[in-house]
Amino acid sequence: MNPTPVMIFNPPPADRKCECCRRHISELQPFDETHGEHCNGKYLIRTFRRDAPYNEEAERAVDEAEEHCTEIDGGPYEWMIAKYGKKKGEILYVLGQASSTSGASWECRDCIILDEDKYFEKLYSQPNNWTETQEKPQE
Repeated sequence: MNPTPVMIFNPPPADRKCECCRRHISELQPFDETHGEHCNGKYLIRTFRRDAPYNEEAERAVDEAEEHCTEIDGGPYEWMIAKYGKKKGEILYVLGQASSTSGASWECRDCIILDEDKYFEKLYSQPNNWTETQEKPQE
């Protein structure tokens, strides 16, 4: 008898580290029954988080760009570059888009309970979460 192949979407990280604090599972306490039967004994649990912290200025800029983007060719991105200049327009556009989308995050029992502000503070404080070629998002 051949087992039925199973496709796993968003598998746990190959490095077996929390995607927030970057600690390896060998350094973590497992979830227990107080976290729910489906979590008991696991070291990392998948959750979903915003891709960037909420940024009110970026949100307002994207909303305004979506209202007025028909005034120029190209769409909201081009409108924001025209209004704010290349650097600030790009930053506001990316932050506006990222803060309105969510992605999967595998987290330990210490990180999964963090509110949004504490989560991004901890995430951005970990040197392994940012390379020298990436710019840390501005709040």
